[in-house]
Amino acid sequence: MAVSVETMLENLEEVLEEGMSVPLSGGKRMVDVDAARDIIDDIRINMPQEILQAKAIVQDRAQILAKAKREAEEMVRAAEERARKLLDREEIVRQAEEKAKAITSEANQQASQLRATVTKYCDNMLATTQEQLQKSFNEMKIVRDNLKK
Repeated sequence: MAVSVETMLENLEEVLEEGMSVPLSGGKRMVDVDAARDIIDDIRINMPQEILQAKAIVQDRAQILAKAKREAEEMVRAAEERARKLLDREEIVRQAEEKAKAITSEANQQASQLRATVTKYCDNMLATTQEQLQKSFNEMKIVRDNLKK
C-alpha cells in the first residue's frame, strides 16, 4: 500500500521532533540523518505520482465541466429549436384561423346575397303569378257574369 506524501511529511516531522536537543545551540537538534533522507527520498519518489493524480483529477474536472457545458448548450439549443417550432406552429394555426374567418365571412356574405336574390326572385315570381291569377279570376268573373245574363 502506497503511503501518501502527507503521511511521509508527518513522519519527517516526527524524526525532527524526536531528535535530541543540543545544549547551547539555540534549539538545534541532532537527528537520524539516514531516516530523514529515506523519508525525503520517499517523498521525491511519491510526490510526482501524487502530482500526476492531482493533474488527472484537475483534467477530469475540466473534461467533466466541458462535457456538462456541451450538454447544457445542446439542451439550450434543443429548447430554442422546440420553442421556434412551437412558434412556427402557432403562427401557422393563427394564419389558418384568420383564413378560416375570412372564408366564413365571405361565405356568409355570399349566402346573404344569394338569400336576398332568391327572395327577390321568388317575390317577383309570386307577384307575376298573382297578377296572372288575378287576370284569370277577372276573366272568369266576366265569363260567369255573361253566363248569368
